Amino acid sequence: MKLAFKILGLLIITSVIFISVVSFLALQSQPQFKNNNTVNVQAATQSKVAAKRFIESLKNKKQPVLLSLSQTEINGLNALLNRAFPQISSDVIIQNEAAKIKMSIELPFPKAFKYLNISGDLHPSDKGINIGDVNVGGLTFSGNQLVSFSRWFLDWFIQDKLGTNLVSMVQWVKLNDQHIRTSLFIPQEMNELNKGSSALFALRDNLALFGDVPKIKFYHHALAEYLDQLENSASNNRKLAYYIQFMFTLAHQQTSLANTSQSQNKKRAVQENYSALMALALYFGSDAFELLVGDVSNLTDAQIRKRNFLRNKVTLRNRIDLQKHFIYSVALQLFGNSSASDAIGEIKEFLDSNPGGSGFSFADLMADRAGTRLAKLATTSETSALRLQKILSKNIEESDFMPEIHGIPEGISADTFNLDYRDVDSQEYKKMISILDERLAELTLYD
Repeated sequence: MKLAFKILGLLIITSVIFISVVSFLALQSQPQFKNNNTVNVQAATQSKVAAKRFIESLKNKKQPVLLSLSQTEINGLNALLNRAFPQISSDVIIQNEAAKIKMSIELPFPKAFKYLNISGDLHPSDKGINIGDVNVGGLTFSGNQLVSFSRWFLDWFIQDKLGTNLVSMVQWVKLNDQHIRTSLFIPQEMNELNKGSSALFALRDNLALFGDVPKIKFYHHALAEYLDQLENSASNNRKLAYYIQFMFTLAHQQTSLANTSQSQNKKRAVQENYSALMALALYFGSDAFELLVGDVSNLTDAQIRKRNFLRNKVTLRNRIDLQKHFIYSVALQLFGNSSASDAIGEIKEFLDSNPGGSGFSFADLMADRAGTRLAKLATTSETSALRLQKILSKNIEESDFMPEIHGIPEGISADTFNLDYRDVDSQEYKKMISILDERLAELTLYD
């Protein structure tokens, strides 16, 4: 028995030393790459074109699926990635014989081990995917061996055959004329999108990445049932503040009940706020949100009609579009982070600046940033979560969480934006964003 413990201890010590050495060699003190692409009207437009083409290709029932990305589209996607996740800088340069991939990731570690720098080449291939040597900090690995390891890891730790199916999807890769082209054959079990047979839905339900589904369902049903009890609720309660107050009042009650029962959960207010806000986002937001969260809504036909009515009638600052921007930003913050939420809001405005759109609106960005800020404060720490419960469970007004929008530029065309603001890195654009943040900071809720 003593010998077994000694062997186990030796294995643990050896593993710790091995991981430490690998980390020391892989992590570096400086980023080896900085993304020079920036977000502007062109980047947003090119990314939309690429995303639309990708989605349409996947919707096509014909196999295989043919996908293509140009260098310009890749530049736009890299710019958006860096804007949404500032800690990541990436680039892909297409050349005749290879696509050179570079990435620097900033980590929350001491300065000596702050950055993970990765670089490698994607080569043309008549069968499968062919990756050359991959440099990870001071270490070099065979790209194809890394693919094999990733396949094994996904198969073993995530879901049986998931990695094998993903790798086998790639039939060939071509690099020419500043384009990456590939052919994908999607296995039947991954192409079935109904909830009864999709591995993706099963994985979603097992991981529960976006909150406690039963708790979110509780808040969603509570809101629907509360509206059932109100006379003429569909025609009277048209302000978003009414629904925010209801959800936070309920969250405050649930937190108080947990505290009186001496619950050991030290983040009860955070979890109650998260569930309440997610339920609010599911009620007023896109039906697609529920695909990420899980099966939450179980509404009657009458409740569905009421929900559809309210989604398109409830306002913020007397505008339906601002309500939608606020709600969607709340959802995006809960799904990801504030940088991603703000970046997606900016992309939407850039697209609106094109002909046929409503124009770039800094007022919309104000609603985006207010929704992001509220969701962040409500779910970041127990202290801020309790504070927001106490404020928002009282008789609140819109001015408590959404600043006035008078004097904020709207309806800006692409040409005018390019002339006056250029892109998100210009001083003129940053000045306008500072004005929005200053107005938010004036509200007691956000100070």
